[in-house]
Amino acid sequence: MRKVTRRPILTALTAMLVTLAPAAWAQQALPPGPGPVRIVLNSPPGSAADAVARVLAEPLAEILSQTVVVENVPGGGGMIGAGRVVQSRKDGTTILSTVSGALIGPMLDRSLAYEIGRDLTPVSQITAAMAVFVVRPSVEANTLQDFVARAKEKREPLYFGNYGYGSSSHLQGMLLAKQTGLEAEPVPFNGTSQLISEMLGGRLCCAFIDAGSAREFIRSGQLRPLGVTGPRRAPYLPEVPTLTELGIPSFDPQIWQGMFLPAGTPPAIVDAVGRALAEATRRPAPSRFIREIGYEPVGSSPEEFAAMIAHDAPIWRRIIEETGVRIK
Repeated sequence: MRKVTRRPILTALTAMLVTLAPAAWAQQALPPGPGPVRIVLNSPPGSAADAVARVLAEPLAEILSQTVVVENVPGGGGMIGAGRVVQSRKDGTTILSTVSGALIGPMLDRSLAYEIGRDLTPVSQITAAMAVFVVRPSVEANTLQDFVARAKEKREPLYFGNYGYGSSSHLQGMLLAKQTGLEAEPVPFNGTSQLISEMLGGRLCCAFIDAGSAREFIRSGQLRPLGVTGPRRAPYLPEVPTLTELGIPSFDPQIWQGMFLPAGTPPAIVDAVGRALAEATRRPAPSRFIREIGYEPVGSSPEEFAAMIAHDAPIWRRIIEETGVRIK
């Protein structure tokens, strides 16, 4: 009979525990709090951000072993929903879901009450997206260089559409005009749908639109892409160069949706919620859904999300200074 020693068994058990530890820790319930875990969206029902938050609620509830509910609290430039989270208990049970405008807004409007970093702690980046600079098919330009050259020949202001004054699409349009020497007249709309409708109707020549919203109109030939923002080409528009590739700087920042907790939340809770959100985002069903609506699933750690924000914030500040866009 072969003698079985304890050392191989202990070694195997140790390896098993090391392998299972992250998953087991992610399954830990949060410290007891009043009621369920709440994801507060500072955007309205029916938005892409709303859909993403709701598709994450079920797997997040399973991972945290707690009920998860999604609440829409729009208004006040996103500050009403943010304020509810900032003033909540620091126990991980009230999470803010917001988009990259939450980083840009306080830079444009100094009257806004809450800021990322000071009042809100990054927990996990859920999605990433590029914006694409599109023109209507009647515009006689197949490249950005052609577009700029023809626009300069006409010596007329270009009507750049955007989805709201102070939005990323507004800043991107003004930055492109500034860096290429074009005269731009920004035309704000109440969201992406209205902007696309105006472009299809021929009342606007060009706009920056998130690649997910523009993708089907590009495929059908109703919009023509000339460049994308972000550090790399959009996976579903691989033939479209980035603006950085075209020699136009400061277009690296992505559009994102992310989750935050109130500043001062204990690091262990931030880490636990971050692990849970990352796992929920990477599960097959949420990940597939996010890709289907034109975004990329991320599921980053708190440290990775904070580092991305730290990288993007000074770029947005430079864009604001260069374009001169201000709200107050």
